[in-house]
Amino acid sequence: MTGLPPSEDLQLFVAVARHLSFVEASRRTGVPTSSVSRRVVRLEEALGVRLLQRTSRQVALTQEGARLLERAAPLVDGLAVALQSTAEREAEPAGRLRVTAPVMTGARRVAPALFAFVARHPRVTLELDLSNAVVPLVEAGVDLAFRAGPVRDAELVARHLWSVPFTLAAAPALVREALGGRTRVSRDVLGTLPAVFSRPGGWRLRRRDGSLDVVRPRERVTVNDPRVALDAALRGLGVVCAPLEDVEAQGGALQQLTVPGRSVESRELYAVYPSRRLLPARVRLALEWVRTQA
Repeated sequence: MTGLPPSEDLQLFVAVARHLSFVEASRRTGVPTSSVSRRVVRLEEALGVRLLQRTSRQVALTQEGARLLERAAPLVDGLAVALQSTAEREAEPAGRLRVTAPVMTGARRVAPALFAFVARHPRVTLELDLSNAVVPLVEAGVDLAFRAGPVRDAELVARHLWSVPFTLAAAPALVREALGGRTRVSRDVLGTLPAVFSRPGGWRLRRRDGSLDVVRPRERVTVNDPRVALDAALRGLGVVCAPLEDVEAQGGALQQLTVPGRSVESRELYAVYPSRRLLPARVRLALEWVRTQA
């Protein structure tokens, strides 16, 4: 014998030996009859013995084949049971699920969806980190991240989930004092207004033709938490660019500003995970849950 035979060849031999039929073995395993025959021959060559006697009408076990069937069948059955048990356990997610998501979207959409997922699957434990920092997934041991796009890391898989509409807003007092109560404001005037930032750079506006216009207003407050930025705007310290649903949740305490011919660019949210990682059931199912429920 030149080496150990492939386990798949042994499983096919057991299927043929039990039914004394290559055709029946093919039907039960889903492997073409010609492939079943070829792989049994390969097994015989690897073992250096003939296992089956074949005629045009029937298949019979040799003495060596009968001995191998007696010893191998329980092992093959045990392997099938182990694989089935593993598949069934994997179908029911279990283990720690480590997730990171942006602060605002994470608190408003991702967290409630994940809480419902964990309630549905009691063998899953959740560790959720809400942060606008870009966490290195592999180094931090994170299973799944939700990030605003674009995602340009070639080592990651990014699946688009949804668009988050943004708007410009300010406290009514600031609108009265700086704009005379007007909520329609030109691009040039917008650039002179005091601004509250929660991320570097200016405000990204889309023209009607789809081109991008970046406005860099007068910076007055910069914080690293969008919830605090929203609070600063509520106190009249400047115009803020924030998710539309968060502005509307203020019940009129913030007024939306519009720029003729332009709209605030939406943020695209993605689910991100390492490209070389086979997703465990808890991660795969959690991702699909958030995608459909959030």
